[in-house]
Amino acid sequence: MKSILITTLLLTFVVGCGDSNTKENQTTLASSIPGAFFMPSRPTEVDDLVKVKETAKTGDEVTFLARIGGRKNASFISSLAMMIVADPSLISCELMSDDEDHCATPEDYCCENPTKLTKSLGTIRFLDDQGDMFPFSVEGAGGMEILKYIVVTGTVHDINENGVFIVDASKIWVGGKPNYGNERQGSGE
Repeated sequence: MKSILITTLLLTFVVGCGDSNTKENQTTLASSIPGAFFMPSRPTEVDDLVKVKETAKTGDEVTFLARIGGRKNASFISSLAMMIVADPSLISCELMSDDEDHCATPEDYCCENPTKLTKSLGTIRFLDDQGDMFPFSVEGAGGMEILKYIVVTGTVHDINENGVFIVDASKIWVGGKPNYGNERQGSGE
């Protein structure tokens, strides 16, 4: 955490110096994860999040399919490069009706069984070269949006019997969103 604070202070100082073009470039560079995290095509034969969680251990390299979301107004963290993801087997509220106003917050999976929901969530972190989380939200980076399908490859940082599953991403593929009547649309399957 100390290194995140130092990085933020250094960026504030550096961005405060120089001409306006330099300021814009540095601000853009300082608020987006590197493009090397993103895969241009979807890996084949990828298991869903829950299946991977069944056998994963801390330190394992894993690859899985999930959807961005799982917590109301907290799927993306505003000051850290991390997000919550949910297993594709969970049914978000927008998939329960073709009425666009069916649910104001479909990313929280409020109609799902709470126990199943806990077992079906994960946290994805994006780390810099020093092993610290980037100090900004990843929402919008590489097209990442709430409820979109993603395939994540990374290392399991932590996992336990209470549902905790934290993965440090090394690669990510961003797909599309499903819709009512076609729950796997956007998954690239």
